[in-house]
Amino acid sequence: MGSPLTIRNSADAPVSDLSPLQPLVSLYRHRDLVLRLGRRDIEARYRGSALGLVWAIIQPLVLLGVYTFVFGVVFKMRATKLGLDEAAAAINEANFAMTLFAGLILYNLFSDCVGRAPNILRQNVTFVKKIVFPLEVLPWSTMIMAIFNAMVATVVFAVFYAFIEGVPPVTVLLVPVVVFPVIIMVLGLCWILMSVGLYLQDTQQIVGLILMIALFTCPIFYPLWMVPEAYRAWLYLNPLTAAIEMLREVLFAGVIPDPWTWLIYLGGSIVVAWIGWMWFAVTRRGFADAV
Repeated sequence: MGSPLTIRNSADAPVSDLSPLQPLVSLYRHRDLVLRLGRRDIEARYRGSALGLVWAIIQPLVLLGVYTFVFGVVFKMRATKLGLDEAAAAINEANFAMTLFAGLILYNLFSDCVGRAPNILRQNVTFVKKIVFPLEVLPWSTMIMAIFNAMVATVVFAVFYAFIEGVPPVTVLLVPVVVFPVIIMVLGLCWILMSVGLYLQDTQQIVGLILMIALFTCPIFYPLWMVPEAYRAWLYLNPLTAAIEMLREVLFAGVIPDPWTWLIYLGGSIVVAWIGWMWFAVTRRGFADAV
């Protein structure tokens, strides 16, 4: 059994600096703690199960099998019976099962963190009552677990991609570049939601509803070109739409995403992260009383 969690520079833990660089400073200062908390979350998720970490591989395999059947067989047969030969061909050529799975990996990274955020402080009451504990690092540990699950799913995806699609385009190397702004944005949302969730218990239910809406209003189960043009622009209100489109470009089309689109997305993510950090810094004074 590991030794108790320790805190680096605990005297400096209270957040007082609202600089945009302060989240990175905090991450570096408490890097050992973040890694240990992340490892704790991963182990806790699979502890007690007979297969343990093997479930992290089984789950994406089962999902990929289901998606292949539903979107590669059922939907194709349905389109053919309706006489929609063009739609059926599109489903076959674009390989919906693989593109769908790629989009869901990114969505799950988003939802794993955002969905857990409202309850983070309630699940770590002991840390909240420790005045010197750096509560701002808790979303980082949640992110580590989400990234771990995403990496396992990505390995499964890569195996099937090589078998079905063959050698990926060189643009696949840009996948981390596409995902990076999403991670920044998610951290900002987590800082906001973990604070609001402590004061307002309904936050968990509201976030769950929003995540369900987000799943069906970004181009995961359908390509963006299938959406009527009059409604297409509205889908970009979903923070995942642009990222999923860029992800599919680098994975399947061999296209480099538009630099301006990526820069705007990155800039928006940094703004969200900074707002989340400031919100957390201002509201954390009442955490101990709220629990």
